This record gives sequence, C-alpha cells and structure tokens, in this order.
Amino acid sequence: MKKDSIAYAEHVLDLFTEILHKAIIVGPLREVGLGITPALAQGIQFIHQHGVCSVKDIAEGLSMTYSAASQLTDRLVKKGLVTRRENARDRRLTEIELTNDGFKLAEKIRLRRVTEMSRILGRMRPASREMLVQTLEDFITAVVKDDRTALEVCSHCGRDHVPECVINEVYQAATGMPIRRT
Repeated sequence: MKKDSIAYAEHVLDLFTEILHKAIIVGPLREVGLGITPALAQGIQFIHQHGVCSVKDIAEGLSMTYSAASQLTDRLVKKGLVTRRENARDRRLTEIELTNDGFKLAEKIRLRRVTEMSRILGRMRPASREMLVQTLEDFITAVVKDDRTALEVCSHCGRDHVPECVINEVYQAATGMPIRRT
C-alpha cells in the first residue's frame, strides 16, 4: 500500500480513531473505575455541559433513540450519578440532573482526558501540533459542506461552547449566523 494512496489515508485515519478511542476515551474511564462505559460517560458529559435536561434532550444531543436515552438515564440513576424528577410545571416532562457524585465524576473524567491529550500533544513539536489541528479542521471542512450537516455533527457543547469551532465556522459561512448555543 503506497503512502500517497487513499487506502493508506483510510488506514491512518482508522489507526488515529482507534488510538483516540483507547487513549482519550477508554483509558481515562478505566482509571476512574466504577464500571463507566463510554456511553455512560458520554451521557454524563452531555448533562454536565447542558445542566438540567430531559431524556429527549439527551436523545437528540447524543443522536440516539428516545428509548436508548431513557435506558442510559436509568443506568445513570442506578449508579447514583443523576437524579430524575418530574418537571414542576408539566408532570409529563422529566428533568435529569447530575448528582454531586455525577458532577465530580464528570470533572474527573474530563481532567483525565485533558491530561492524557496534553501528554500526547506535549511529545509533538509545536509546529506539528499546529499542523495537526489545521489538518483536522481542513478534513472536517471537507466533510461538512452545508448547514444541515454542520448541525448533525455539532456536539452542541453547551457551556463549553467554542465560538471559533470549525463546525460553527462552516455553519456560519452557510447561514450567516452562528450555531445557537444550547
């Protein structure tokens, strides 16, 4: 396989995503223990970023079915990481919120991920780090060509919203407006 081939690019991208998954997602979860799966961590992180939310919000934000989001919420409730209560104004709606333990766990996972990413990037030359970020932004821009796709892949990062995010830039170029912060 030649290094300048599409097949090699696909191979390198597969390696990159596998390494990210193991080093940045699975590794920190293993360190914190508690049997937290990547799906549970994603749910905790979503609630951490958005505050009190509904099962519907979780389903939409994590691109999963309502049933899957409900099951995810049940698992988080059983672990004591979130609470579920009726909305005071509309009893048909439920509100999902991190417990103190859930909040501390979200912070711990995030810190472990940042530490690991810093360790990895710290072993790269500054110029290589800049080139990596630029290359990833170029790749994302090549994939995300319109506002609809931008909204589909947007992580709707809530309180961690980054106005300079490449997805926000693609969306703004297509619509003239930034992605609404959720």
